[in-house]
Amino acid sequence: MFLDSGTIRTLERARTADHVVLTGPAGCGKTTLLRTFDQPIVVDDGHTLVDDEADRLLAEVAAGGHLVIAHRLWPDNRALARLVNALPGGSVVRVQLRPLSRDHVRSLAAHVLGTEVSEELADRLHKRTGGTPGFVLDELAGDLHTAFARHFDGLSIAATDLLLARALGAPFDVRLLATVLTLDMHTVSQSIEALRSAGLLTIDGAPVPAAADAITALAPAERRAGLLRALALSQAERAQPVSVYARQLLQLGAVGHELLDVFSAAGHEVINDSPALAAQLFTAAGQGSSTSAARARALSGDLDGALEAVDLGHGDPDALLVAATVLTLRGQVGRGGELLRRSGNSLALDFAVTGLLGAGRLEEARTIQLGAQSRPATSFTGALGHRLGDVVLETVTGSPMAALAAAVATAGVNQAGSRTAVHPDSPTALAALICVHAGELTVAKSLLVKAVHGDDGRGLHSDRHQLLLAYAELFGGDVQAAQRLVRPDALREPREALFAAALHLGITRRAGDLRALRSAWEPAQRALVVHPVDLYTLIPLAEIAVAAARVGQFHRVRTHLDEVWSLLDELGNPPLWSALPRWHAFHAALLLGEHAATTKHLAALQEAADALPFARALHAAAQCWSLVGRGEVDHARVESAAQELHAHGMCTDAARLAGHAAMHTTDRKTMTRLLDIARQYHATPGGQDNAGTDVLSEREQEVAALVRDGLTYREVGDALFISAKTVEHHVTRIRNKLGAKNRRELERVLETADLSAAK
Repeated sequence: MFLDSGTIRTLERARTADHVVLTGPAGCGKTTLLRTFDQPIVVDDGHTLVDDEADRLLAEVAAGGHLVIAHRLWPDNRALARLVNALPGGSVVRVQLRPLSRDHVRSLAAHVLGTEVSEELADRLHKRTGGTPGFVLDELAGDLHTAFARHFDGLSIAATDLLLARALGAPFDVRLLATVLTLDMHTVSQSIEALRSAGLLTIDGAPVPAAADAITALAPAERRAGLLRALALSQAERAQPVSVYARQLLQLGAVGHELLDVFSAAGHEVINDSPALAAQLFTAAGQGSSTSAARARALSGDLDGALEAVDLGHGDPDALLVAATVLTLRGQVGRGGELLRRSGNSLALDFAVTGLLGAGRLEEARTIQLGAQSRPATSFTGALGHRLGDVVLETVTGSPMAALAAAVATAGVNQAGSRTAVHPDSPTALAALICVHAGELTVAKSLLVKAVHGDDGRGLHSDRHQLLLAYAELFGGDVQAAQRLVRPDALREPREALFAAALHLGITRRAGDLRALRSAWEPAQRALVVHPVDLYTLIPLAEIAVAAARVGQFHRVRTHLDEVWSLLDELGNPPLWSALPRWHAFHAALLLGEHAATTKHLAALQEAADALPFARALHAAAQCWSLVGRGEVDHARVESAAQELHAHGMCTDAARLAGHAAMHTTDRKTMTRLLDIARQYHATPGGQDNAGTDVLSEREQEVAALVRDGLTYREVGDALFISAKTVEHHVTRIRNKLGAKNRRELERVLETADLSAAK
């Protein structure tokens, strides 16, 4: 037996006592303990004594007999009470047996199983059995429910039904239980005491989990359905939650006209946390074609089902929002905006503004926003709608930095509800996009980290928040953090599929692995083809454009880029939205050697520079890049431009600019200074310090990789089909770029360098 120290001390006194009384609920080991006593009179289940038996035992005690009796604390038994009270007071020791502690449960389980038991298993056993030894033994048995059934023997039908009702989720409310079970209050109270005495109910009326599972498994389905129906209807009448009963009724296939309101109420209860279940409940309620069902299906990811359930004929604002959300997620941002124009709801109208702006339809968006502003907001979400429409419109027509501040404020007050909203976009995602386009990566990350934490992997826009956070990390130079945030096997609609494919492409491009980049190109290109160009997907499109230039596939994205420039032209070339795509397009043009295109993108960046500090930093960096390409390296100008990029969080681009300039200068002192800057900006938290190897050309990286592997100049030349003398020239230039004084120092530098581009 596994007993606490107090009980052990009491038992030691009991061994020398004339009479011993053992009490405790069923399963606590009273019968086992009885066998260890030597007294001639041993009585088990004393709570069942009748008067004649009590009289006989009293006669034996009076004749000098020693008694050990075990009983439960309930039911109150007059014969037992008379017997115990008649025992000589000084010669009686009472032993109260209690449930086992977690450590004792662990020891018991280890004894039964013959092996060490983990803390996790001990915790689970203790929680499921309440520490009752008999229940622990049953829990460890192969057939738990059959083993546990013996504990229900002797229970009245009323007690069994009460235990089943509690196991099915009935509240511990005597009046409700009496109504549901059609019992009088006294019988309910007596049944509760009987279950406590049997160890099946805790003192606060909760069923022991193992008992609840067993009674539920053993009860006929018809009886469970009947109790659940009675519980659901009774709780619905009292305006109490019913989802716990409705869920089980669905599983049992128990439906009926009288349960329609129950299923509907349950659907509304669970829609935010279990939208797929809510959709089933609304269908069971006869509301499969309703806005509530459409919203539930959308939140669960069933967008086809959402469109089937929505009824657009009556112009219900929530129905229109659901339909517009599906269209937007599938790349039809303009069509979503058109649909929402029909709504009289301010939030829906302002999402119409964002949708039409996304499609480049500025004048229509202005007209709708003016009309929306003329309607006073009647709710918090309505006020949010006015704010959201104003913010996005201001990013196009007003001050970029004022719009940025307003976007962040709008996202801040609405983060709590984004997980349960069915909207074309979330204020947080829109604000983060605006921040990234404005070069405020730190602010974007702050917003998105909070959103990702609040989403907890759920919600219509949870994947979008995570993807945008990955882009912010990628642009900030932390490729590993971006990689960790990607869920490669997630099923996505076209908008998020485009973001995910382009993100993978961007991560691969920055790793310098050309073969992997070619493999990643095709999925990204397919994602681009199925998603029309809009204002809110410029970031992935720009990433794809640079990668396309890198792998010789730019002709396949040129039309898409032309659509980008047309879209921005229709919106008046807003600096906030133009700068980042122009920066990427500038680099794509550099890779292609298209001088006219680089000049055009430089001019566009210069035009945006007055209104947007980030555009000014990008323009300065692009100018330096162009000059360096022509052999004009002004180290002070390069350093200043790199510092500005770094200040905007563009650590990798800052390092690349400094490295690019170092590669093109012939001045040793300037080269060393620029390499130091490149190393400084590359060694960011979570980033990878490549020992400056990003300044090496592809051929130099190939040579460096073979030298690191120990090949001679002749062997390197044979491998690359060049002469040993050419190899020597390459090695000299590599040493100069990496600041290595000799071959041995160069080998030490290359030991930790990332030369993945040499693959």
